[in-house]
Order: sequence, then structure tokens, then C-alpha cells
Amino acid sequence: MNNNEYFKNVRFLTVSALNRYINYKFEIDEHLKEVYLQGEISNFKRSGKHMYFSIKDEYSEISAMIFYPYTENLQFNPSDGMVVQVMGAVKVYEKRGTYSIVVKKMVQEGIGKLYQDFLDLKEKLQKEGLFDIKHKMPIPKYPKKIAVITAATGDAIHDIISTFERRLPLASLTLFPALVQGADAPRDLIRALKEVYEKNEFDCLIIGRGGGSFEDLSCFNDEKLARTLFASPIPTVSAIGHEADFTICDFVSSLRAPTPTGAAMLLTKNKEDIIQNIELEASRIERNFKYRIQYFEKQLVVIEKNLNQLSPKMKIENNLHLLSQYQYRINTNFLNKINKLEHQVNVITKSIDGKIILGRVDKSIEDVKHYETILKQKIKHTYDQNNLTLVNIIDRLTNLNPLNIMKKGYGIIYQNNNVIDKVEKVNLNENIDIRLSDGMINALVIDIKKMKNEE
Repeated sequence: MNNNEYFKNVRFLTVSALNRYINYKFEIDEHLKEVYLQGEISNFKRSGKHMYFSIKDEYSEISAMIFYPYTENLQFNPSDGMVVQVMGAVKVYEKRGTYSIVVKKMVQEGIGKLYQDFLDLKEKLQKEGLFDIKHKMPIPKYPKKIAVITAATGDAIHDIISTFERRLPLASLTLFPALVQGADAPRDLIRALKEVYEKNEFDCLIIGRGGGSFEDLSCFNDEKLARTLFASPIPTVSAIGHEADFTICDFVSSLRAPTPTGAAMLLTKNKEDIIQNIELEASRIERNFKYRIQYFEKQLVVIEKNLNQLSPKMKIENNLHLLSQYQYRINTNFLNKINKLEHQVNVITKSIDGKIILGRVDKSIEDVKHYETILKQKIKHTYDQNNLTLVNIIDRLTNLNPLNIMKKGYGIIYQNNNVIDKVEKVNLNENIDIRLSDGMINALVIDIKKMKNEE
């Protein structure tokens, strides 16, 4: 059989159809939707906010890419030769028939998936506001009853108890044992927290454990545990691991202590410090007391002096003295004014001449009569002039009255309620209204003749 006969009854696919089918197979394969891959970065480059590279091992490689905004979540700067761990989905590029891994998360080797989960949960809860300072409850200065959630045996509870006994043990401690490591630890810690909440008799609580690896402390990075701790009705202190260790519970708690011993120190007071503070306070009270005694003694001296000045006898004597002074001043001023007025009366009396005054009065009366006559003449003249002017104005208005003019045979022509003063404003074959002195005439315009201007 030759080749022509072999392909005679075969149904051929297009390249696009084959690539589309391969893409479909990739999309329905659950194993390719979330792939965790470790390898070395090769041919790394950026394009805008996107990253393109290959991930290879000793025997093979696969193209990879990270698109924005996933690039914003990277905690390091990728480069060639760097060994990384990635999570993504395998996708087919139908146009070229190639496939690659589209990365959503990437960390350097050594950080691992556990730490990346911690970072993701931290970012999630922070965006929700569980770390906001406004949700932090204040730690009581002198708590009376403290709940402690930790392992029943171990360094943490021992360090807390010994620190309380060494310092000023004003509070009583109640242990709520719980697992602090392993897969079952988050559920057991939540159980202990709920027991504390149900008792409703504690001022605050400590949750923690001693040091360990990141994996050992990872039970304190559980989301359900974090939300249960966030819902605490009392202030919480996290005391997990060493000072350099951080867990999700540290961020959610009201206060983070660097170690279990540090938590005990935050909730207790040093005996020596308390004694010193009491002595300082006593000295301050004594100084204030002495100062107030001295102040009141000075005030007493001032009050006694004021009382002497305000005695009734002294006030009466002072007022009598003032009264005598006022009477002397009044009498002196009164006599001076009377003498002055008598002198002025004598001077005026001597200067008055009766005949002269009467002559001036007669002259004033004659002047008034003369001016009265002149004023009456002027008023009459002005009245006559105004009356004549008014008559002239009335005559002119009468002559200018359109109704009077109409009585002489004139009229006013309207067309469409507009006054017509020129023939060019008249529309041919339309009605016009002619107003005469005794009524209106409605007429039809059948001809228009315009007169030539006479030179």
C-alpha cells in the first residue's frame, strides 16, 4: 500500500484543533492546576510588571512566568542561578503549541512552603484588621488573677512561676495545660482558650511556650487559633519562643512578650522598684505637706492684717475724718459760688439801659412788618406766573391729543396690531384696521401706490 492509499480515508485535524485539545486536557487535569516545583532560575527577564524565566534541574527545564499582581507579593528579587520553590498551574500556549508554568507564589529554597503559608496568612489577617492597634486591650497594671496556657511540663511554665515568685507576686496563676507542638496543638490551644473565656474570672492571660524551630512553633500560626485569640474578652499576652521568633499569635495578641519570662516580668512588679517608689512617694507627700503648712502660715498673717484694717471702730474713725473733709470743701465752694454770682448780677444790672432796649425792640417790630409785606407780594407774583404756565401747557396738550386730531379727518392704520406709518409696511391682500375718532373700520388692501418724494 502506497502512501496515497494509506491517507485516502483518514480525517485530518488542524493544528489549532490539536493544540486546543491538548489545552483542554491540561485544564481538566487536577494535578496540573496546582503544581509545586523546585529548581534553578535561568534566562530571567522582566517585561513591565511581569517576569519571564525558566526553571531547570540537572536534566530538564520548563518555561515559567509570573504576572502582576503576583509579582508584588515576592519577598526577594529573583535572578539567574537562584534556586526557588514555586506554586502555579501548567498552561498551554495554543498558538505555538508550547506549555509553561504560570507561577502564583515563589520563595527561595530554604524558606519552604510552611513559611510562605505563614506570610500569606499574616498578609490576609493584617488586611482584615486583626493586627490593628485599635483592637489591642490595655494590660492591667496590677492583675489579680492570670490564666496561663502552655504545656504542663516544660521550661515555659517553670520560668513564669519562678519569675512571679522572685518578684512581687500580687497575682494568682492558673494553668490551663495544652499541646504546644504538633498537628493537634492548634485544636488543643483553642480548647484551652475557650475554657478560660467560659470561666470569666481572669484579668488577663498568657499563651506561649519555650523556644524551638520554626516548624515547632508553627502551631501558633493557625488561622482558627488566631481568630479565637482575637475574640478574647480579656487582654492577652503572647510569649512564644525566643525574642527573634514571631508567630501569628504575636501579632493578634494585646501584647507580645519576647519570652515566657518576659511575659511574667510584664505582669509583675519588682519588689525593690515598688519599695523605692513608695519611699519616693512618701518624700513627695512630706514635701508637699510642709509647703502647704508654710503657705497657710503666710496666709494667716495676711488675714490677721486684713482683719485689723477691717475692724468697725477703725472704719468709723476713717469715715468721720472723710466726712469732715467733705463738709469743709462743700461750704467753701458754696460760699465762693454765691459771691461770684452776686458780683455778676451787679455788673449786669449796671450795664443795662432801659431806653436803649425799648428802642431796639420797636425797631425790630417795624422790620418784621416790612419783610412780611415784601414776602406776600413775592408769593402772589410767583402764584400768578405758575398759573399762567399751567394754562399754556394744558392748551398744548389738548392740541396734541390724537383724538382731537382725528376729529379733523385723520385716522390711525393698524395691520396685525402694528401701527402703519409707511406703505412698505402694508401687506397686499390683507386686512387693515383704521381707527377714527368715533370707531374702527376694517378694510382689505387691494392696491398700494407709493408717492414720490418731492424735491
